[in-house]
Amino acid sequence: METEEFISGFCRTCNGSQTVCCEYREKDGRRILTFMDCAYKRCVHHSACEIYKEAHRLGSEE
Repeated sequence: METEEFISGFCRTCNGSQTVCCEYREKDGRRILTFMDCAYKRCVHHSACEIYKEAHRLGSEE
């Protein structure tokens, strides 16, 4: 089963507020992040991105 979460926060690359759609897949009772609709893999601020951290936190909760 797949679910979506919308995460809002400050994006350093865009220098403003962004809302990012994140998709998760259920596997072995856990949610695994499978998609984010931003370019986080190529982003120069990837390691400090609060949106990315929140997306992974939501995935590891269940």
